[in-house]
Amino acid sequence: MAWTVNGETIEESAVRAEMEKLRPRYEQVFADMPAEARETQLTEWSRENLIEGILLKQAARREFKSTPPEAIEDAWKQFVAQAGGMEGCLRHMGLAAGQEAAAREQFVDRLQIERLTQRIASAVAVPSDKEILRHFEKYRDRYTIPEMVRVRHIVKHPKAEEEAEGIRMEMEKIREELENGKADFAQVAEKHSDCPDHGGDLGFFPRGQMVPEFEDVVFMMQNGAISKVFQTRFGLHIAQVTDRREAVPCSLSQVREAIVRELQEQARQKALEKFIDGEKAKAVIIER
Repeated sequence: MAWTVNGETIEESAVRAEMEKLRPRYEQVFADMPAEARETQLTEWSRENLIEGILLKQAARREFKSTPPEAIEDAWKQFVAQAGGMEGCLRHMGLAAGQEAAAREQFVDRLQIERLTQRIASAVAVPSDKEILRHFEKYRDRYTIPEMVRVRHIVKHPKAEEEAEGIRMEMEKIREELENGKADFAQVAEKHSDCPDHGGDLGFFPRGQMVPEFEDVVFMMQNGAISKVFQTRFGLHIAQVTDRREAVPCSLSQVREAIVRELQEQARQKALEKFIDGEKAKAVIIER
């Protein structure tokens, strides 16, 4: 089975290649979908990707057909030079020796498509104050400085499984001394930890920056408390929370620039989709 888009053919092999390119991420996102339905949708999406790509290419060729040849040649030479020569250029584009003409054609198409999408994006207006405020109020929960803790720790990395028990016993002894006030945490970290910098101080961090098994312990601790010896994928730890910052809602002024960027990106995407829909409505697309 194949398709033509304004006379340009999409072979089934191209659809299969697009499917394999999309598959890793696609199957991760849609893992819960029945396999047969997932494969059908992946096929349809891959075909649509190729159709839309051809429509953009055809539109870009029409719009920029008067581009001076010398400007294209200069851009092509610069691209080849940045790739380390023609061999590197072909490798970068997934082409074989002898396909230099195809590489140049693909490059020119990409260059013109980029210019077309930039032209479409440039027509997008800056969001108004009203739009910014409406977005902020609708998604206020997203604009929060999350809870953070400041933690210092002592960690040991057993080099072999047989060392683990001995290291755990050593860590238990260290913890007892810390708990009884017989030792200073920072000094012990500098002397015994495999990560001794700054007395084991990790600074402030929110959830999501450390491994889950570390965060599960420290975010449940009270300030000043010393944890039991616990294990993560990195080794055995003793942790102490030295400070905590509760979650704080952001003000509009703090996130205004981020909202503007987000709204503009959404508007650019909608403008591009609208453009492609318009091209698709005019196109002759035939399945054969």
